[in-house]
Amino acid sequence: MKLYYWPKTRAFRALWMLEETGAPYELAHVNIRAGEQDTTNFHQVNPMCKLPALDDDGVQVAESGAVLLYLADRFPAAMLGAPVGDPLRGRFLQWLFFTPGCLEPAMAEKMTGASGNSFSFGWGNLERVKAAIDQALGEGDWLLGERFSAADLLLASTLQIAFVAKLLDPAGRIGEYVERAMAREAHSRAVAVEQREIGALKSAR
Repeated sequence: MKLYYWPKTRAFRALWMLEETGAPYELAHVNIRAGEQDTTNFHQVNPMCKLPALDDDGVQVAESGAVLLYLADRFPAAMLGAPVGDPLRGRFLQWLFFTPGCLEPAMAEKMTGASGNSFSFGWGNLERVKAAIDQALGEGDWLLGERFSAADLLLASTLQIAFVAKLLDPAGRIGEYVERAMAREAHSRAVAVEQREIGALKSAR
């Protein structure tokens, strides 16, 4: 398993997911500061020239949600998804697609000060997105109730970015949710890998 990766990018989501699965993997560095994502070779992996991307023995997957879904299905023993036939499959897919389809666009709109259109835009606005998350978390510790999943990983890691950017207040139910996710051992391991990679880059300068 090869993860196309660079520190301090969305590739961290896939790194965390791989640590959750326990599957062996290697990092393939794509230096986005040097424009390596714009090379012809990487275009074949992800034509959008973004991280993360994954290569599983020739099976290539890009886009955060797709990478996480692929890994959840690929390693069912890790119980990070909901298999076909599971009554929770629909809810799992809904929330897995919610982060890139609703939360991230609403964050970008708020960050850039763009004039929104809560009627025409699928995400409405950031306030509506926050209310939907808060309502979902009223039913249990995680989006699927008591079971942590890839949907939580994607949502919590993105909410953390929203907190740092001061787009959302890390208080109440949502703040506690992110804290629970960040307290997971696999998250700590992924952070350690990230810090190692950052340290190696600093040493190489």
